[in-house]
Amino acid sequence: MYDLVIVGAGPAGSTLARLAARVGRVLLVDKRRATDRAFHRICGGLLAPVAQRALAAQGLGVPGEVVCGPQLFAVRVMDLVSGDEGLYQRHYLNVDRAAFDGWLRSLVPAGVDRVEGWRFSGLEREGETSIVTFDTPGGGRASVRTRLLVGADGAASSVRIAAFPGQTAPSYIALQGEFPAWGSEPHFGAVFDERLTDHYGWTVPKDDRVLAGIAVPEGKGVRDVHERFIAGIRGAGLISGPQLASGAARIVRPSRPSHLLFGGDGVILIGEAAGLVSPSSAEGISYALRSGAAAAAAIADAGLGVDVVAAYRRTARPLALEVVAKVAKAHALRQPHVRRAIMRSGIGRVGAGGADIGGVIGELMAP
Repeated sequence: MYDLVIVGAGPAGSTLARLAARVGRVLLVDKRRATDRAFHRICGGLLAPVAQRALAAQGLGVPGEVVCGPQLFAVRVMDLVSGDEGLYQRHYLNVDRAAFDGWLRSLVPAGVDRVEGWRFSGLEREGETSIVTFDTPGGGRASVRTRLLVGADGAASSVRIAAFPGQTAPSYIALQGEFPAWGSEPHFGAVFDERLTDHYGWTVPKDDRVLAGIAVPEGKGVRDVHERFIAGIRGAGLISGPQLASGAARIVRPSRPSHLLFGGDGVILIGEAAGLVSPSSAEGISYALRSGAAAAAAIADAGLGVDVVAAYRRTARPLALEVVAKVAKAHALRQPHVRRAIMRSGIGRVGAGGADIGGVIGELMAP
């Protein structure tokens, strides 16, 4: 019998496991093995200022072995349809995402039980506890009983689907390739092309490689869209050389408050499983860190009984309000005429002056 079972050992799950380790018996489960290539996430691996503040609030500093080069202090925004382009100041910390996740997992205390390679397969509520079943390597099955189940298993959360059927958020497919670095400018590239997607594409220099990806509404033809995107940014000079690796993953894009779901009946959701992700940039690391901490605070305040879900909703409320506020920003970025008017104004661009309002415009133009 466990007091707390956490499904998903990414930043959200690892943060909660670290901060709530003393509540009793805790089990942290992940379907991936850290040594598998498939463990590497489809992610630009950039820690935005809000993620840096979240780490600081938890008393953490990123170790040097997690950091990649170059460090990025600007966003290069490009509109492939109009040809408009602008450079806007933004301060990111460039990290190796697999190493970053591994570092967070290494901070989980030894008293927390950990299992890799188990895949969540079912949930049954029995009184005030849950029976959670997993598929294990080699075709086996395992079951554990817990007082509180936490879904920290990302956009395609199996816990959310099982516990709250039909309550999902709009999903996109993020497709990302890796290309050789060839002296590209040290900027985070934010690329817009309404012919391909109502979201955006990105380029991120990463040591000896450049990551290039795009988020596309889930459906047919996503591979074709990605190929067209790669051709477009290759023509714009953002990448060069052959594609060295590629991958795809589902992401969510909340567009209204009902897409956020924090839990109920012995289950809570954190990170992207709860829908906590920026609808403008798809940035989720900061929400993972903060929602993991919010869940730990709720458990410390309310224990593991029936009141913990309500307590978590209270502690996570600022995150929900932040996501809802960013829906308006995402809507503005989706409008080509609005985006181009902002870019053509020159306000907020590096070297264009107007620092006070420039900070606001730069924040808008940084997805």
